[in-house]
Amino acid sequence: MFERFTDEARQVVVLAQEEARLMRHGHIGTEHLLVGLARVGDDVAAPMLQAHGLTGEKARAEVVAIVGIGNAEPGGQIPFTPAAHDALEATIRESLELGHDRVEPAHLLLGVLRQRDGVARRVLSGAGAHPPEARAEIERRLAETVRPGAGAPAEPGAPVPVRLGEALVGDLGNPRVDGELLLQVLERGGAVAAWLRERGVDEHAVRRMLGEP
Repeated sequence: MFERFTDEARQVVVLAQEEARLMRHGHIGTEHLLVGLARVGDDVAAPMLQAHGLTGEKARAEVVAIVGIGNAEPGGQIPFTPAAHDALEATIRESLELGHDRVEPAHLLLGVLRQRDGVARRVLSGAGAHPPEARAEIERRLAETVRPGAGAPAEPGAPVPVRLGEALVGDLGNPRVDGELLLQVLERGGAVAAWLRERGVDEHAVRRMLGEP
């Protein structure tokens, strides 16, 4: 899942795990991702959160005020909650929909905002960062600060470079690239794969489209 993530976006996930351990929670939720986003120090997500008063310390305090300190023993692998897992998957959709070829922390924040029942949305709304306005603000900041070659928005009608793992395989709009990307989504599973399968788009259908047996 994390192949498309920039170093800063991966650091958010590492910090979220650290926050879950610090709060003695037995899971990583959207709230922990939010604190990680406030701490990571990127060019978009952290400044946007800080503009609403959500520094790392403040975001952590708000999370603890809502869910409290847990009693889980620190150490070991900590699982993601369903909402956090969905938020991570949504980051890839967010980056693709914006024409970006890498996942930045800002895309992760957009993914977190999609989770209606997540604790993170309660923290954000309490700070005055209501989802529709927050989304518009993030997209505006992305357009102003995104680095060329690390997720720059494509011109309308221009090809969008796609990476599978670390390999640049081509451009969206190329049937072979589109098909391979669909296969990757279906093989990984998750909400998008389920949505495609419900509409009859499975591995066999994609391979037929690609002319494969």
